Amino acid sequence: MSILDTIAGNLFIATAYAAEGGAEDHSSETIELILAAALLVLIVLLVVKARASILGVLDKRIERIREDLAEAERLRSEAEGHLAEAQARQREAAAEAAAIVERAKHDAQRHREKAAVDIEEAMKRREAMALERIAQAEAQALAEVRSTAVNVAVSAARELVGRQISADPAKGSALLDEAIADLGGKLH
Repeated sequence: MSILDTIAGNLFIATAYAAEGGAEDHSSETIELILAAALLVLIVLLVVKARASILGVLDKRIERIREDLAEAERLRSEAEGHLAEAQARQREAAAEAAAIVERAKHDAQRHREKAAVDIEEAMKRREAMALERIAQAEAQALAEVRSTAVNVAVSAARELVGRQISADPAKGSALLDEAIADLGGKLH
């Protein structure tokens, strides 16, 4: 046993003896003094005995708080890393979106230019086709006019030749013989 245990035991015994009336000649002040001393010794004893366990609990608590702080710092660093990665991905996505928009603008401009060229070429083709149709219509009209003119000329010549043959049969016979002679040369 330690000295404190011995002192505490003796104080308790003396306090109990005094409380039972074993010390009748002592005053109540002495009993109160003994009780106060016993209480003081008990508190000192509790402090001494409990000090190690209280310090142990406090040390464990301090260590747990340090671990929690270290974990919080680690989590904070990890969160900052994730934030930095997310911001980098966001910047990359924004840059990619800007590139897509720029590419779309370029493609749209290229398609507009191609469409303008295609429309111009189509207009030229249609103009050429229209000019060709006009030329064909002119040629056809000219052919019809010539055909009509030939038919009118042939009709007029027939009528004129018919009148001349009817007016002078000898001259008509000579013209007919001459035409037949020329016909052989034209056919061969």
